[in-house]
Amino acid sequence: MELLFDIDNYEEKMSSDELTLKESDKKKIIEDVAISNVERVEYANIGCGADWIVILIGIVIIGYNVLKSGKSVNDGIDGWIEIGKKLKKLVKRNKVISVDSEGATLLAIESIAQLETINVIEVFQENTINLVDVSGFLYENKGLTAKPYNYFVKAIKVNNETIYIMGVNSTGEATIIKRYDVSYGAFYIEEIDDL
Repeated sequence: MELLFDIDNYEEKMSSDELTLKESDKKKIIEDVAISNVERVEYANIGCGADWIVILIGIVIIGYNVLKSGKSVNDGIDGWIEIGKKLKKLVKRNKVISVDSEGATLLAIESIAQLETINVIEVFQENTINLVDVSGFLYENKGLTAKPYNYFVKAIKVNNETIYIMGVNSTGEATIIKRYDVSYGAFYIEEIDDL
């Protein structure tokens, strides 16, 4: 998972005169993020035409590839919900500028978990609508730094009964677009209107 953080939240803690972070500054940022398995913390430029320096954080989410396999999963759900909660706190504190598709999925799962207990989950379809692409201006940028603004649409089946169509913007706002009851089988799908 990649996250972009606003450098303004950290300017008092570090010197932004050079584009390298001291180890002590990285430790402070990792403590503030409070999500384990941070693999990198570095400055990144996402400004086309003018510099816009942000902090890029790369986090390894254990077991995430299983979630992306398109199969029902019942292990690791509590951990993904917990990471989603931590990510949501960072979003509420206006620390996060942008999340990638993995972060969007975790935020969507966390939103669903507020409505019902998740025992089995399947992310069976997802699309990314790219809103800004700076890779043509900043050739060294890859991943989230090349395409920092997106809208993610996720189709998630929960407990083999309900399909949630979730929309998540890159700043971390998760919204339920539609919800369907599929508990009666493939040919009996009913839209749930109680949102």
